[in-house]
Amino acid sequence: MKTIKNNFTVLKYVYKYCPLMIIFAILYIIASTILAISKINIIAEAIDLVTSGADIKVLFAALKNFLLIIIITSLFRIFYIDYIRTRYRMIYIKNMQQFLFAKVKFIDMESFDNPEFYDNYSRALREGTFRGIQVFEELVRFVTALSTTVAIGTIIIINDIKLLIIIVLSSIINIIVVSTINKKWYLWSKETEQDRRMYRYINRTFYRQRFAGEIKTTPISKLLIEKYRDTAKTINKKYAKTHKGLIGYHLIYHFSKVFIEQGASIIYLGSRLFKGLIKPNIFVASLNAIIQFSHNFSDVVSFLTRLKEYSLYIDDFLWLLNYKPTLEKTDGEYLDTITNVNIDNASFKYPDVNNFSLENILLNINKGEKIAFVGHNGSGKTTLIKLLLRFYIPYKGNIKINNKDYNVYDINSYRKNYATIFQDFQLYAMSIGENVLMRKMESKEDEERVWDALAKVGMAEKIKRLPEGIHTEVTREFNRRGAVFSGGEIQRIAIARIFASDASLYILDEPTSSLDPLSEERINRLIIKNVDKTMIIIAHRLSSVVDADKIYLLDEGKIVEAGTHEELLNKNGKYAEMFLTQKSLYLKNNGEI
Repeated sequence: MKTIKNNFTVLKYVYKYCPLMIIFAILYIIASTILAISKINIIAEAIDLVTSGADIKVLFAALKNFLLIIIITSLFRIFYIDYIRTRYRMIYIKNMQQFLFAKVKFIDMESFDNPEFYDNYSRALREGTFRGIQVFEELVRFVTALSTTVAIGTIIIINDIKLLIIIVLSSIINIIVVSTINKKWYLWSKETEQDRRMYRYINRTFYRQRFAGEIKTTPISKLLIEKYRDTAKTINKKYAKTHKGLIGYHLIYHFSKVFIEQGASIIYLGSRLFKGLIKPNIFVASLNAIIQFSHNFSDVVSFLTRLKEYSLYIDDFLWLLNYKPTLEKTDGEYLDTITNVNIDNASFKYPDVNNFSLENILLNINKGEKIAFVGHNGSGKTTLIKLLLRFYIPYKGNIKINNKDYNVYDINSYRKNYATIFQDFQLYAMSIGENVLMRKMESKEDEERVWDALAKVGMAEKIKRLPEGIHTEVTREFNRRGAVFSGGEIQRIAIARIFASDASLYILDEPTSSLDPLSEERINRLIIKNVDKTMIIIAHRLSSVVDADKIYLLDEGKIVEAGTHEELLNKNGKYAEMFLTQKSLYLKNNGEI
């Protein structure tokens, strides 16, 4: 029951994305059945006329209607197989990929911390894009085969029912064998999923430009190749083991097809022919019918066994479709703007980790304030941002936005209020303008917004010199005329997203780390002084946040000091120690940082 339910669940997406294909498929089934019957009848009729001594004109006149039907149905079958099926397969896959991409956006961040989730997720994305259309194509093949089998089976029964018994006996054996083989291969696929993910990961690593520098200058390539070799060895070993275990099943399958189905049928019909119990035209027509019946009946049987196989893979696809996010929910209040953020005694630890990454965080951020989080690496700064963005929720305590628990808000409207530049931000193989807006440029106002943002981070002049300006594609991976930028320039473009955004709260998670100290300080001060929005800045260099309204120093997941730059210096605590240490490192000849 589950097998049928799974397969028919994915068929509804074929109806959704390719409704016209269903009409063509029905016509294809009818044409295929007529063609099969016509082939048997034309052979029987031709042999009967030839053996009775009919001349060529009589033969042609008797067979012309059969020939016309065969030509028309054959042409339609070719049209369906070579054009309709190929075209709609592409349409379905395109739409299903877009559907799955949209679904993936709402997966909880904590799910990605689980390797078992990754295995299921990988299979679901890989199988989900095409399984629906594949099941539909198999269903069409099944109905075609079933319709043809019933039609030809009727002809065989009329001639001799014993032939049908031989074929059915062979097919029952094949059902059991093929079902076992398919299940064994699915288990192999599931068992090797993590190994194959590692295999693909190493593959990606070697062709992606971002890894090229380290691959060329460090011994990492040797380690990756060794892991690649070990992973391939594991996959191949398990493949060989599975394949070896199935040899006996394949032998049984071929014995059943060759000796029981085909051999027994030919021997039986031949003996009846030599005994004069059937005419030559019936002998030939029956052989033709047996071959077609066997082929189509095998398709019917194979479909039933493949349904079980597909159901196993569809389980993974349905797992993703039925995935219920804990945090990524769209059923909540609409959040228009953020006027206040209150983090009330919040603590957090990552799944399956005993130690808290954040403990008893207590702070309040009002509209328009510029807040900085500082501290050593691993102190919890970025984790705090992940909590604020609702990638995770506090283990204890709570976070309130506009004096309401932030979980009451619809996640889409909630996150639209944040413009965030992460430490590991990405530039995409799209135009510079689209990388700044993080969406399509749709108007002249959009272009002006991009140029203004680029000017504020000092990139406008360079980009104006490019032949296509802000329409220039980033990277040369897909366009030889694409622009290649330095690490610092890439960060400036990413920071320009802040100036181009209408969000009510800006978050900068150390996005200026690749800039020199003076550039970092200049851009951060520019943002702090000229942006009339609530802002949170995470910084490693303390000199870049001295103008913040309030600075929070985190240490081992706790806020240990808080105040303005001057207040923290006067406390002469950890902040003052860190600031003075950095000052001595960057001190210029004229005594200024």
